[in-house]
Amino acid sequence: MNILKRPWKISGIAGILFVALSFIASGINKMPPTYNQDISTFAIWFSKNGQLFRFGHCLAALAFLPFYFPFFAGFCEILKKAEGEPAIWTRVTWAGAIMSPAVGTIGGASIMGIALLNGNTSPEVSQFGLASYFYAITVSGVFAGIAMIGAAIIILKTGVFKRWLGWVGLIIGFAAFISIGTLIENDPQGLFATMNGFAWLTYFLWIAVLSIEMIRI
Repeated sequence: MNILKRPWKISGIAGILFVALSFIASGINKMPPTYNQDISTFAIWFSKNGQLFRFGHCLAALAFLPFYFPFFAGFCEILKKAEGEPAIWTRVTWAGAIMSPAVGTIGGASIMGIALLNGNTSPEVSQFGLASYFYAITVSGVFAGIAMIGAAIIILKTGVFKRWLGWVGLIIGFAAFISIGTLIENDPQGLFATMNGFAWLTYFLWIAVLSIEMIRI
């Protein structure tokens, strides 16, 4: 019960659990084919991997709902105390953190619909779902980058966390923001898509380190 009197530790533990469950979900989830591959293979992939894909997404949802939001609630409260009023950059951080999973959920609905149908759709519909999924990952990553940039500015201005966490957040956040160029490049294996994927990985690791720092407070 003593830990309930230390909200930063609860948020930190939630952050670690979020990252751990997310990595487990990523390990379970076999990545679907990209929308620019041979469309004749899409139905076969969903029929073979649809159930595992759904399970991985279910586990990812369990990572976000009880752990991601409590982490950012506590994290943003610390940022707000450090920044002071009017706490503009704290609000930017919170907005990016909320919009990232929201966009991912809405944008990824199409591919989950196909997975729920076990791939019993036309190749063209499957291709559209995969393209929508790619769009969701890209834009969701951009919002995650916005959250990192907002937090990084506060960290660098106030020193509320180690300054290197601020620099990492700033650099990776801008990389994630720039990766929106993926929509113009239109190549899932292109430079901007690779940048987006790297930013996603670093985002989770950044949250893990911040969580450890919050536990130590």
